[in-house]
Amino acid sequence: MADSDTQVQLLDNVVGSLKDINPWITTGIICLLIVWAVARARSAHFLYDRVWRMVGGGGIQNPTLKAYWDDVRDVEGFRFRTGINFPSMEVLLATAKWTKDHNINIKDLSFARGWIRDLPWVFGAPPIRMIRFVVISLLIPFGVLAIGTAYMLGSESVLLTIKESKVIFWTDGLTATNFFFETDVPDFSVTQHNCSTIPLEGLTQEDVKVICETLSPENFKEIKKSLTEQRIVAGYFLAVLTYISFILLRSLAQAQMAIKLSKYPIPNFGASEPQDGLISSVQPVASEPSTFQRESTAASG
Repeated sequence: MADSDTQVQLLDNVVGSLKDINPWITTGIICLLIVWAVARARSAHFLYDRVWRMVGGGGIQNPTLKAYWDDVRDVEGFRFRTGINFPSMEVLLATAKWTKDHNINIKDLSFARGWIRDLPWVFGAPPIRMIRFVVISLLIPFGVLAIGTAYMLGSESVLLTIKESKVIFWTDGLTATNFFFETDVPDFSVTQHNCSTIPLEGLTQEDVKVICETLSPENFKEIKKSLTEQRIVAGYFLAVLTYISFILLRSLAQAQMAIKLSKYPIPNFGASEPQDGLISSVQPVASEPSTFQRESTAASG
């Protein structure tokens, strides 16, 4: 009864600790999301606007300023959605027309944004041969490590090392076998029934004693515990290797996409007004001449 009460109390303490930590985790996640959004949009106008409205600030009333602010928000929104740093509305509209004229998917342009220079249609020259060589050179050993890690993840045996002699062997608690990369130790396979009777060449008596102890029924739970730990570590390393391999392949694909997009003719930016209805929403609002201007005009007349 006392043990049951202790377990209930421990569970209550754990749940209580999580409840205390949870608000801080939520706050941290929100702060990270805000920082990420500001960094991706390359401005914090959306945040300032929201704060201004929260403290009671009203909307923009002047039509020209309102249209200008809408353009700012639109550019900011496209920066966030694509990750591309559009310097102005004119550049954004020219980019939209360029992608439309050449049937370029905006996702492809966003994918190659790491090689974009001053303008969205100007790309750096990726050293594609060097990038391909580096990626392949790293993927080969990573692939070998991933195969070995995946084998350890799915294996029913745990890989153990004898502390004194550094001899490595496999065991599932019922059978012990040699590690295939252990060249100094001949192949062996023993069970808890014949471990002490079969001579194991290349191993000292202390090594044999340790191997036989791992096959004892009393140590079966410890072996399974070590197996669980091995799978956790193997799963972690496999995830890391997979992520790094994905980043390497992605970097190669981004460089190839940048080369592909750089072959399209660049737009004649600034030479003509945007067409196809891609016209900036900022238009000057006609206003009456001031008294000073009317008087100056009359005096000159």
